[in-house]
Amino acid sequence: MKLSQVRGVVPLLAAVSLLTLACTSPPGGEKRAADAAVSAATAAGADKYAPSEFAAMMAAVKKAEYEMSNKAYKKARASYEAVKDLAEKATKAAAEKAATAAAAEKAAVTADAEKQIADLEGRWKELQGQAEAAGKKLKADQKAAWDTDAKGVAEALEGARVAVATDAAAAKAKLASIPAVLDKWAADLAALAAHAKDRKKPAATK
Repeated sequence: MKLSQVRGVVPLLAAVSLLTLACTSPPGGEKRAADAAVSAATAAGADKYAPSEFAAMMAAVKKAEYEMSNKAYKKARASYEAVKDLAEKATKAAAEKAATAAAAEKAAVTADAEKQIADLEGRWKELQGQAEAAGKKLKADQKAAWDTDAKGVAEALEGARVAVATDAAAAKAKLASIPAVLDKWAADLAALAAHAKDRKKPAATK
């Protein structure tokens, strides 16, 4: 064999050797890439938001691990690449479904906060009417307490109305103290009305 032919054969043999080695050596790089993709999918909540994609990914992981343990490295390499693709799809699907779920939850919380505001406003207006009807029956200290509570309730309701559009949880937090105030005044005004009614009854005759 001529020297020129030997020079041509040597690189070819080297390439064949590298290819053979690549096919027979463990696919470490592919496995690491697949593992990272699986971790990302799991962190994104794929098991919850994209269960079918997650199941397909995990089935591919088991297949790749089986091939790896049996030293079928060529098949394992292809399987790990498939795992990576499936994991990326699961991550994307989970992100989309998680965003949809978050939007739905936010809408539900907002609707609940708006209903709570409306209910408390309705109760408050009713109590205001009762307080006006009580008029002079309120003692000085009761009148001062009413004015203080009325200011607090009005500010809390206004703050909740402003906050509900952007932060329903914050809006509900502003409403938290109102029910107890309304309950107190409902009881006090009812007691005043009952007392006034009793005073109007004619004295019993013997």
